[in-house]
Amino acid sequence: MEMWKKQKKIGIAFCIFLSLMFLCTLISRAVYASGLPQVTTKKPERTALIHRVEAEGIVQQGMEYAVNALSGLRCRTVHAHVGDRVDTETLLFEIDMEDLEEQIHEQEITIQKLTLTIQEQEQNKSLAQGEKKTEQDRAKEDYDRTAESAGESVNRAKEDLKNARDALENLEQNPAAVTPEEERRKAQAAYEAWAGTEQELQKNLKEAQAEKEAADEKIKKLEAPDAGTTPEGLEEARKNQEAAEKKYAEAKSQYDAHMAEPVSKPDYSSEDAEKAAWEEKKSALESSIGDAERSLSDARKSRDDALLNAKRNLDDSEKASAADNSPAINRLELSALKEKLEKYQEVLRTGGRVYPESEGIVTRIQVSPGERIPDGAAIVYADLESPLEFHLTLTKEQKKYVNQGDTASLTLGKTQESVTVDYIAASEAAPELFEAVIFLPQGTGTLGQSGAFTTETQTDIYNCCIPLEALYTDQTGRNYVYTLKEKSGILGPELAAEIIYVNILDQNDRYAAIEEGIIDSETEIITSTTEPLTDRAIIRYKE
Repeated sequence: MEMWKKQKKIGIAFCIFLSLMFLCTLISRAVYASGLPQVTTKKPERTALIHRVEAEGIVQQGMEYAVNALSGLRCRTVHAHVGDRVDTETLLFEIDMEDLEEQIHEQEITIQKLTLTIQEQEQNKSLAQGEKKTEQDRAKEDYDRTAESAGESVNRAKEDLKNARDALENLEQNPAAVTPEEERRKAQAAYEAWAGTEQELQKNLKEAQAEKEAADEKIKKLEAPDAGTTPEGLEEARKNQEAAEKKYAEAKSQYDAHMAEPVSKPDYSSEDAEKAAWEEKKSALESSIGDAERSLSDARKSRDDALLNAKRNLDDSEKASAADNSPAINRLELSALKEKLEKYQEVLRTGGRVYPESEGIVTRIQVSPGERIPDGAAIVYADLESPLEFHLTLTKEQKKYVNQGDTASLTLGKTQESVTVDYIAASEAAPELFEAVIFLPQGTGTLGQSGAFTTETQTDIYNCCIPLEALYTDQTGRNYVYTLKEKSGILGPELAAEIIYVNILDQNDRYAAIEEGIIDSETEIITSTTEPLTDRAIIRYKE
């Protein structure tokens, strides 16, 4: 009885001890878990990405007209301003009349001077003739002497050319023998076919060897005492090993048989060297013929030039006077000056006032009071009858999703229009930006009005899309995510965060499409955490 009571006390004490140990374990796990980072997870989705492009722009004129005035005149007053609405009765600017009268006076003086110059040139056209008979006799004597000397040089050059041609003809009658190109191609093709077969057989042999080694390694693992392999699995692995060994033996046999009948790479260097030497000698002779031909050509040219110069001297001695086009050129200049004077006088008759030819809005003014009118448009105004244009600027990233011909939404004030992108090109001022233009329908928008451009583009469906907040980038620029893994710990199974590097296929402002592989549709991706994570850090679900 006392023994039984003693054992009962021991059993009760042991149960109390186990209860205390269990309670301590629960408390330890609770304390341990309370210090772990809390995370939320999400599995990858199969979806398409929506790329939304938003940009602001401004309504600009479609067609512009230029108001021109005579350049060089001084502007007295500018009445128009940029943005003014003008019509045919709106005074744009006035020309300084005092300056205009001075310009007219200077123009008249210039015309008078040029008129006197032309009269003087016409009076001096006749030249006095000297002793023409002596000049003609000397020119004839020089011509005869030049013809005799130049003829001897040409005959010597002809003889040198004949000798060079005879030497080349003798060489061409004894050409260097070479293997025909067709036979060379056949020999090269046979060698390349043999080499290609060698590479293919060698590749097959390496693949068979890799399969054999993999099968052997698998047998070793299955035969290990702690492998827990079933007889059926071991039997199947051995069959795979036998098939791999058979495949390797066949590949080795084919490779050895092929290498037993090698084909040498054709070599025609010796006969090519002989051919090259023959060609070099032929080229040298052809070059000498070319030199001789050039010498003959130079001799003939020298003869012809000498005879031409002598003949010109003879002809010059018979000329009465030299041609002079100065009077005709001066008459053309005089005509241009008179036309310009007429334009000045026309401005004088209009009082120097400049008006537009049609109704519009001034967009650019190139004249200033007190300054000379520049060459080109003095004032530019937009035509109100032509449709307006909406201009906007896109970044390089936005340009990926906007192309010419795309349909978009355009908001101008309280109205919204469905429009088409009519033109898009790289910006000349900033090559990293793109300029887009939309031709607005008639009556849409007002000049200078701001607007908002919006378009959306949907990609193909991606099998693995994750929230953008789950994506991280390291210092080297590689992208990675944290996945949820279960591992064994001191207090039992635990959850850990594991870094997986991923390749991004596409992304928008919410999701990123990543390449499938290690991560699939069942992988739990950590999307948020209460504390910064590290690789293999122990975590728990957020409560």
